[in-house]
Order: sequence, then structure tokens, then C-alpha cells
Amino acid sequence: MNNIYFLLFSLLISSNLIAQSGFIVEETTVASFKMGSMKSSVHKYFSEDTYYSKIDFSFKGKGLARLMSRNMQNGTIISFQDSTIIKINHKKNRFTNKLLSEFLKEKDPTAVPSDEENNESEEEEGEDSKPIVSDTIEIVNGFESYKVTDVSDEDSSTLLWFTSEIQKSDIVTSMQSKIDEFEKNWINLDIDGDLSELGINENAVVVKAIISGKDGEFEYNLKRYSAIDSIPEIFHTPENYKQVKKL
Repeated sequence: MNNIYFLLFSLLISSNLIAQSGFIVEETTVASFKMGSMKSSVHKYFSEDTYYSKIDFSFKGKGLARLMSRNMQNGTIISFQDSTIIKINHKKNRFTNKLLSEFLKEKDPTAVPSDEENNESEEEEGEDSKPIVSDTIEIVNGFESYKVTDVSDEDSSTLLWFTSEIQKSDIVTSMQSKIDEFEKNWINLDIDGDLSELGINENAVVVKAIISGKDGEFEYNLKRYSAIDSIPEIFHTPENYKQVKKL
């Protein structure tokens, strides 16, 4: 019976892999701070009704935080057509398959800060000066970009590179608002205010970010942001993976 369930699951995934086309995003992050260091690479695929992601994440703690050190390789498949969410643990070769409604009931409401909390913290910080935009176009990670420097906080500095011509994908934008409820994007690199006031298109894409402060340094890089005809091999689920009730 388990073999039949897996066969049906594989056929569902295979049909999606063949029939759908959409948009792919690849990102990396590295950070170092007092407690340790982390790095991650994220691959995402967006179509009109399905979302795939694969995340490799590692944290190396210092001192007492060494107990928190970990390496994770996780994946997510969200189908709004079937109203299902598949969570994958690639290290354990396991996956769960649940209805979206069931997943939301089980979700820990304290796992991710709400937008209201994020907004409150941003309002408390405040900004006294506007970011500075460079006049020259730079090629960063293969994208033509403008550099934005924000030193409004005396204890930290932020460098952002925005695309000069490429704009946010409609598929990515519309799908991300739906996905946030199930897999929150914890990296928010958009600066406050109207980008058009700085001479930047409001739909420009962040290509690179370096945030430095007394507590550490964080660096984000966008490696790929493009339309694609088929889902890459990286999102294929191996046949030896076992379905379980809980990861």
C-alpha cells in the first residue's frame, strides 16, 4: 500500500515537472556574529499554482552556542491547485504530505514574528537620513545594478545593490504573498520608503546586500533570477524517500 501511495505521489510530481513552467530564484547568505556563523543556499521555483524550494542551511556555534550547531537540508512543495504542502527532510530521506488547512492548524504561531511586530520594530528604529544611490551601474552577480548606501544608523551600515532594469517577476510576487503563510521569507532586504524617490524602480530586485554592525556581519547574494521552461533536477524527489506523519 505504501508503494502505491509513493507511486501516486511520484506521478503527481512528475506531471508537474513536465507540464509547468515558471520562474527560478537562487540565493545564498553568510553571516558571522558573536554566537557563531551561518551560511545557506536557497533554490526556489515558482509557477502559477505551485511552489518548490530546497534549502541547505548550516550553523556553527561558538562557546555555549556550539550545542546549537546544525546542518539542515530541507525542501517544500506547495500546490494551491491540490491544496497540499509537502515538507521534505533530505538528510533523513523523509517527507510529509498534508492539506494546507491541516498544516496551518499544526503550525506554531510563535515560530515567525508577525508583520505587525516587524513594522513596530522598524518604526521604533526610525531614520533621519535618506540612503545614497551611486550614479554608476555595476555588474554584480551578473546583474546590472545600482549601489545604495544607508548609514542612517550610527552603529551599523547597509550596502544594497538593486537591479537597474530587471524587475520583480509577476509570478514570484503573486505567489510569495500566498507562500508567506506557510513558509515565511525571513530575509527582508527592502529598505523603507519609496524607492522611486531615490531614482530606483519600485519593482527593482535586490541583487546583493552587506549589513555590518557591532554585533556582526550579514551578506546576501542573488545568484539567479530568471524565467525557465521546466523544473530543474534539484527539485526531483528520490524514489527511496519515505512518507511519514511527522518529520
